[in-house]
Amino acid sequence: MERPEFVVKQVEPVRVLATRLRVAGQADILAAIAELRPSVEDALAGPPMALRLGFVRDGKVDVEIAFPIARAVKRAGFVLKVLPALPMFSFRHVGPVIGGPEGTNLIDTRRKFGEFVGARGVLLGDDPERFLYHENVETHGERAERYVTEVQYSYHMPMWLEALDAGTRRFAGPEAAGRVMAGSDGLAEALDGERAAAWVQGAVERLDREIPDERTRACVLNGCAHHYIVQSEMLLEAAFQETGKDLRRLVRRITEEKLLGSRYRIDESGPEPLLVIERRPARPDEYEKASTPAEKRYEACFCPLVRDAIREGRRVSRTFCHCSGGWYAQEWAVVFGTAPEVRLLQTMLEGKDSCVFGVVIPDGWLAGRT
Repeated sequence: MERPEFVVKQVEPVRVLATRLRVAGQADILAAIAELRPSVEDALAGPPMALRLGFVRDGKVDVEIAFPIARAVKRAGFVLKVLPALPMFSFRHVGPVIGGPEGTNLIDTRRKFGEFVGARGVLLGDDPERFLYHENVETHGERAERYVTEVQYSYHMPMWLEALDAGTRRFAGPEAAGRVMAGSDGLAEALDGERAAAWVQGAVERLDREIPDERTRACVLNGCAHHYIVQSEMLLEAAFQETGKDLRRLVRRITEEKLLGSRYRIDESGPEPLLVIERRPARPDEYEKASTPAEKRYEACFCPLVRDAIREGRRVSRTFCHCSGGWYAQEWAVVFGTAPEVRLLQTMLEGKDSCVFGVVIPDGWLAGRT
């Protein structure tokens, strides 16, 4: 198998006809494409795609089968939509998708990309992983060694920098944004996680000086959060409906059934009721094996931009963790209908054992409920 080349490119918007399925793996995806393709063949304008929407649950994963089209058309069973423009890592796998000799399958190339990401400390996004099936059985029949599959992963670092700049401009003006963003030119293109982490930690300290109010800084960093929450959105929306839109019952259910992974509880002891969220460890197996508090905090932290600093005991401003608060603002907008205020109650950046957030519960959501 040839060594894959991992490149970053700006992917432009793509108009597609899409349908959502739950599949056990690539064999199911290829079978679905073969079955669905005839109904869109006349409008097809590019290779069929599969978008992985989340993680495996009960042996299956949610995907969208998407067919690029040149013009807006309707087809029964499909949704017409536009996939967003994104900075993406792209690499090609030449060889069998599945079923080939050991080391020649698509999963092997994806594994090499994972090793590349780990070695570089790259900050990926969580928009759907995209598979583009350029050539397969339709062009090469049984000669699977000639199949060509492109894989695309969103690259979050350029989006993070853009959001930080835009948020600082909005709340502090262009001159302050220029000071905060100083030194960021070429940072995303360098693919150097250590350099990116050092710059981000310095930028957050500069933001602290430019914007003294923590709540305002939180609004800036909230906008830098990962923004694709489709799996947790689906789970939360379904549980919300099944519990009769009762917040107390919803919180009990997602906690008892571990639907979203973290621990949730309602705290009514203060002037405003809070939905308290204690983040689960990012790498639970490694977390359990860790022998020191610093190592446990390192394994618990989700973000490659600060977790080395946590392990090494270097100071990083708590402001940084408001980025994670932005995730919960999006998540609970699914329930409340608008993004709630999210407060940072404790952070591992200050030596705590976990990061804890408080979502401010809007008026009327607890009265008369069980």
